[in-house]
Amino acid sequence: MSVWFITGCSSGFGAGLARLALNSGHKVIATSRNPSKTPELVREVESKGGNWLQLDVCSPQLPKVLDKALSIHGKIDVLVNNAGFSLLGAVEDISDAEARSQIETNFFAPLNIIRHLLPSMRKQRSGTIVNISSTAGQVALPAVGVYAASKHALEGKSPSFPSNPTVICKIPHW
Repeated sequence: MSVWFITGCSSGFGAGLARLALNSGHKVIATSRNPSKTPELVREVESKGGNWLQLDVCSPQLPKVLDKALSIHGKIDVLVNNAGFSLLGAVEDISDAEARSQIETNFFAPLNIIRHLLPSMRKQRSGTIVNISSTAGQVALPAVGVYAASKHALEGKSPSFPSNPTVICKIPHW
């Protein structure tokens, strides 16, 4: 039985992975920026033995929440960096603030989470890191330039960590 820590569980891949892991007998620590927006989902996860933490991946409180997550079961075996968003528009129409927010959420947040949790995975000599990416990280299309850049950075960062004891998996976002 593995302990899963999943960011961005309010919908989509995050919610689906949380349900799948719980239904497979694993322990889950699910997170979302605003759990009060999905009370039924939070209750569902908690009723199956999971935990739910409020987490804005760009918040200065990130290390504190990650430490709390580690303290729940004493370890994290599977980290799923799923939280993110897509900013659509022509690059000349996107402000610096919007572009920085995109890169901060889709690249720096997963990097910071990995930096914080990787030492504990190395200490336990095992762990899996899953970075939810996008085909846009490999092939940019019109109107997704900044989003593509954020996912390309995530793609480029992922192989930079050694595979032993940590396995890096990239799941394309369809």
